[in-house]
Amino acid sequence: MMNSNRFVQSGEGGAATTAPLLGLDIGGTKIAGALVALTDTQANISHQASVPTDAGRGGVAVLATILDFAKQLLATAREEGIEPRGIAVSSAGVIDPVTGSIASATDTMPGWAGQPLGPALRAHLSLPVAVLNDVHGHGLGEVAYGAGRGAQNALIFAVGTGLGGAAIVGGKLVSGANGVSGHFGHLYHETAHGLTCSCGRTSHIETAASGSGAARLYAARQIESGTLTDEEIAYAEKVAGSITGVVENIPEEHYEVREDCSRPALVRGGFELKQLADQGDEFARQIFIDGAFALGQTIAGLANSFDPDVIILSGSLTHVGAYWWNALHKGFMDQAMNLIGQTLVIEGSLDSSAPLIGAAVYFDSIMNDDEPAHTATQNAT
Repeated sequence: MMNSNRFVQSGEGGAATTAPLLGLDIGGTKIAGALVALTDTQANISHQASVPTDAGRGGVAVLATILDFAKQLLATAREEGIEPRGIAVSSAGVIDPVTGSIASATDTMPGWAGQPLGPALRAHLSLPVAVLNDVHGHGLGEVAYGAGRGAQNALIFAVGTGLGGAAIVGGKLVSGANGVSGHFGHLYHETAHGLTCSCGRTSHIETAASGSGAARLYAARQIESGTLTDEEIAYAEKVAGSITGVVENIPEEHYEVREDCSRPALVRGGFELKQLADQGDEFARQIFIDGAFALGQTIAGLANSFDPDVIILSGSLTHVGAYWWNALHKGFMDQAMNLIGQTLVIEGSLDSSAPLIGAAVYFDSIMNDDEPAHTATQNAT
């Protein structure tokens, strides 16, 4: 685990709040935690730490890790004389708004659906708990203390290993009848045609515009390129048809450059693809360009429907380079209606702190019973 402090300023001044919250951010790769203290104008993040999720172990094992991790963070805080007033959680998956349990989840976290996350934390740590979806938390954080501060209507996109989103309308998070709202990665796009999505369907924008999607699109384009051997084609078909872009038991040599070819047959996600693009590989660069253009078109379609004040993007793919942003803006303008084309499309400012801050905002909205952030309240006692 690592420890650090971070101060997020979104205004001037601001008196200290009561005790901080213990914040948790649960994703398929890591579980992050911190103490989060909010004022009207600023968020203070301290005692940051993280552990690997190791999601392949299954939901029961992941929940056990979360409970142990939270218990350690709480013990560390108490050793320093800090008594958190509750636990604010953002988590991958669709969250039951009443109990804080995981109502459903994609196969990127096998066995996560059905886990009693909120009830288990309450039972083990004897503190009030509030749980919301991780990208919903990201959106609330950015609107309350980040790049979208002051916006009443905003669309937020998290473009990393996967592709998620959140909609803020009239200052409130739109969660929908089942908590599913914001799954913007699960909209059809022709660039993703035939590629299998993490939800089990095909041709969703996530399978072309996310980090894992880029690896699948790369494999599909490699098959079409005519440069692969029969063995490489067989492995590429498995990758293109996977839900993560990574397939076990593929020999390492297929991720390395052959003597008679300028690029490897396969890549494991957006990071390796970016390495290729940074080295001047135009084929790899075009994968990012096509995915970003398609994402821009998808964002424009949503913006045409929601008419937001601002559109905020965060996540690892937003750091690919200026050419990625240029392609995204071109795609956006290709489909945006005239007035919507004037909408600000910007990068988020809170990075990995956004879900932690958003979860704290959500917790306080429930405890204050004023519902600024959710259309249905969750029992946080």
